[in-house]
Amino acid sequence: MTCPPPSPAHLPVSSVHDLADWVAELLPVAVRRQLWTLFFDRDDVQLPMMVPLEGIPERPSRSAVLAWGRALEAVVAEFEVAWVSFVIERPGGAEPNDSDRAWCESLSTLDSSPGLVVRSVLGCTDVGVRPWVVAPAAPASAASASIAGVSSRADQGGLSRDIGGGARRERIQSSPRRLALAEVLPLR
Repeated sequence: MTCPPPSPAHLPVSSVHDLADWVAELLPVAVRRQLWTLFFDRDDVQLPMMVPLEGIPERPSRSAVLAWGRALEAVVAEFEVAWVSFVIERPGGAEPNDSDRAWCESLSTLDSSPGLVVRSVLGCTDVGVRPWVVAPAAPASAASASIAGVSSRADQGGLSRDIGGGARRERIQSSPRRLALAEVLPLR
């Protein structure tokens, strides 16, 4: 008997390019201005939840971003999240603009929050999905250990550092306990 291959949703994300490809399956092009948060387990598999924040302003508010970081810390603890990735969705060209750079910088600082690891910030535009910021991360799992390393790459937007590829391995994903997100995450 032949078993069907696992769904891409159950495969580890072994590089930033795999992540961008996966996000492009979920969000092929920008529809409106919003921020998405994706959550990954210690085996680099996306947990079955994504949180959108609609109507983000052109410039991030430091206090609002810190409040979002504190809310994310609760989710990280509840679901044993190993790392997060953000996607800035906005109509327009592929190159990051001043607003995008401000958001990337602000979201990247959340990496210093207790228990919160920010692995990347991607941009989803009219052209599709591409990495804008990729933070070097210490390997937390066998899947992460397969990441070859981090090397700087000159990018026209000047924001990204590239993570080398690694082998994908299959894994069955367990379902996390349900969390009343409305109680933990103030969305407005």
